[in-house]
Amino acid sequence: GTNNGVLEVSSIPPLNLGKRLRYLIRYPYGCVEQTTSSVFPQVYLAKLMDLPKGMKEKVDKNVKAGLKRLESFQTSSGGLGYWQGATKVSDWGTNYAGHFILEAEAAGYEVSKEFKKNWLKYQKSTANSWASSDKASDDLVQAYRLYLLALAGKAELGAMNRMRLKKLHKDAVSARWHLAAAYYLAGQKKVAEELSNGAVVDVLEYVKGMGAPTFGSQLRDQALILQTLSLMNQRSKA
Repeated sequence: GTNNGVLEVSSIPPLNLGKRLRYLIRYPYGCVEQTTSSVFPQVYLAKLMDLPKGMKEKVDKNVKAGLKRLESFQTSSGGLGYWQGATKVSDWGTNYAGHFILEAEAAGYEVSKEFKKNWLKYQKSTANSWASSDKASDDLVQAYRLYLLALAGKAELGAMNRMRLKKLHKDAVSARWHLAAAYYLAGQKKVAEELSNGAVVDVLEYVKGMGAPTFGSQLRDQALILQTLSLMNQRSKA
């Protein structure tokens, strides 16, 4: 009675979710990135596989705990710090945690109205005051921010247009796709298609230290592009 096994039947290459369940169903601890990473995938698990009742309850508890914990990262500006109680905002952490909050809310979880309102206020203000730099990571942070505002139904078309008209960093491949996704969600599908038609799907391999500002990797950037292709129903490219 000490052995156990998992059988996974799928029409696509297996994700081995059964094997990874123990790793995926985690209680949220750590910095803003670790807290978000521990609960973000749990929002989708029940849609991807049949979870036993006990696991469903554990997932529900973890997601709610993650939502509550992230409130303690919010600064007076509405952005989120890297650690609890921090005064300096982590822009990528603010994006990433906000993305989880929006998806959790869409999945039926209750999100603090005050927390979300202040997060949106910070995102809108930062999006409109953003100035380009010579870093590809800065382009991605802004494009992700614009995508999230559109996802929240608060698209900032002025900021989107300014970003579209500037020359993006040559290495900012996934930023172009995020911007296309923002336009698509904002109902500007023709512009989204123009951006996607001019964007490549090949992303650069990250060298040591390159991914630090956005916790990036080649695989992560491919996932961001795939997300946009799926959203825009470009299935052959996907």
